[in-house]
Amino acid sequence: MERKYVNTVYGKLSYLIREGNYPVIFLHGFGGTGNTWLRVEPYLSKDIMPVFVDLLGHGHSDKPDIEYRIDQQCKSVMDLASELKIKNLSLVGNSYGGWISLKLASNYINPDNLFLIDSAGISPALSNEGKEKMDEVISSILKVRNYKNKDALYKIMENNSMDSEKITDEELKRIKSKTYIIWGKDDKTIDIKYGTILNKKIKSEFIQIDNAGHTPFISYPEKIAEIINRAVKP
Repeated sequence: MERKYVNTVYGKLSYLIREGNYPVIFLHGFGGTGNTWLRVEPYLSKDIMPVFVDLLGHGHSDKPDIEYRIDQQCKSVMDLASELKIKNLSLVGNSYGGWISLKLASNYINPDNLFLIDSAGISPALSNEGKEKMDEVISSILKVRNYKNKDALYKIMENNSMDSEKITDEELKRIKSKTYIIWGKDDKTIDIKYGTILNKKIKSEFIQIDNAGHTPFISYPEKIAEIINRAVKP
């Protein structure tokens, strides 16, 4: 895959892209990068053009001095889609990336397919557990990834605890995309019960991945790619 950059309203956005006919945008979880999805890429249909985004405040993308609201992440992704001249697309989002995907599908675009993998957006945020928990989570991320994005991560966690950032039932009702809710049965970060709640509020197909945690695409990349390939027909 090739790394590229695009200028957005909030700064430079980095992404990995592979040639293909049909675009599928992948959004990673909090503290991650687009590289998170690399295990899935070899199993994706060659007709698919995967776009693995580094969200604002993460990876090779800019870490601007902004609030890092969900809407701001959405607008930067929309700028990317505009730059790539994308009209029809599918969205894949894990955790924080699923939260952004929910907001995109309910307020900005109507993706052909929406894949929510252990998605945040309606569950309590990690930051709801207090500053000590925030420090613990961010410290663990910074030990693994050296991107000098501590301030951005703190802002994201603080905003994620705000009720105004949550995806509302009214927004969920507006989602018209063919939706697949995929959840690791043993997820210790966001309990699978939130997947079943989403499944009741969005017309969707619920897929449980046994023996998997919060990132089933890392432990079972071929299975996740199979779900995407089955749904996406370029």
